[in-house]
Amino acid sequence: MQRNREVALTAWYPTRMKCLELFAGIGGFAAAFPGIEIIQAVDIDQVAAKTYSRNFSHPYKVAEITSLSEKWFDEQEADFWWMSPPCTPFSRRGNFTDLRDPRCQALRYLIDVVPEVRPKYVAIENVVGFESSEAFDSLSHTWRSAGYQVHWVIACPSQMGLPNRRPRFFAIASFDFDVSLGSLKQLTSDQPLSRFIEHNRIPSKDLDVSEDLVQQYSRAIDIVDSDHPDACTTCFTSAYGRSIVRSGSYLRWHGGYRRFSPREVARLLGFPEWFSFPEDIPTKRLWHLLGNSLSIPCVQSVFSDVLTRTTERR
Repeated sequence: MQRNREVALTAWYPTRMKCLELFAGIGGFAAAFPGIEIIQAVDIDQVAAKTYSRNFSHPYKVAEITSLSEKWFDEQEADFWWMSPPCTPFSRRGNFTDLRDPRCQALRYLIDVVPEVRPKYVAIENVVGFESSEAFDSLSHTWRSAGYQVHWVIACPSQMGLPNRRPRFFAIASFDFDVSLGSLKQLTSDQPLSRFIEHNRIPSKDLDVSEDLVQQYSRAIDIVDSDHPDACTTCFTSAYGRSIVRSGSYLRWHGGYRRFSPREVARLLGFPEWFSFPEDIPTKRLWHLLGNSLSIPCVQSVFSDVLTRTTERR
């Protein structure tokens, strides 16, 4: 079933670009471009790997990226490298520690590996603010010195008419002088939040939010009404379900309040309905996995033009 689904979806992106999916997580990039030949996905998170392998047949390597040699990267012969490194070092929650953060070790390593292996395209996704970071300054200088052109853009799914604010930094490095990032494609019409809600969901204590908690944090949390035509959720982070504030929106629900279910968050991120999770993963862990993923519609709009170009290796 899994393989048949992937084969059927290849019609969306007929070019068989060979891709290396780094910091792969649960497979947001793989879900965005089902017709791309992902020769290897890599991440250190075993639970993410379990979820990925449930939905995709691509090889998945659970490993520290810094443990992979330059020779290993060269042997993959990938045309396109995808990177979605940890964003906490570039966010308020991580105190903007930037390259000083141990979680940047893999990114620092890749900044040096790329000019040696010279893949034709390298794409990266991160939080807004990465564009002014020491990491991006180092990346741009190192890769441009090796002959790459580096272009970047800020994009948010709300710009496409989706009821979710998740602004992100996207960049592409390429040897092609005429390569560019696509603009966000407005959907036929704005998508109301009600279309993403599990209206017949059986109540779950994992989602419950007490009236007292809402009152205590009333000035700091975002509450939305799914029936409101202009309702738009805030960014769901990996801390959703653990941190009360700045981690995602709450839903007004049958006279009370609740958190968004993992399926609802997945829908808002653009994951298809066939995408599923192992049943033994706790709800908080699912929120964590989704918070570390990406907006599929944004990634498709920004990178689809690049991924349908020639696959000839430099």
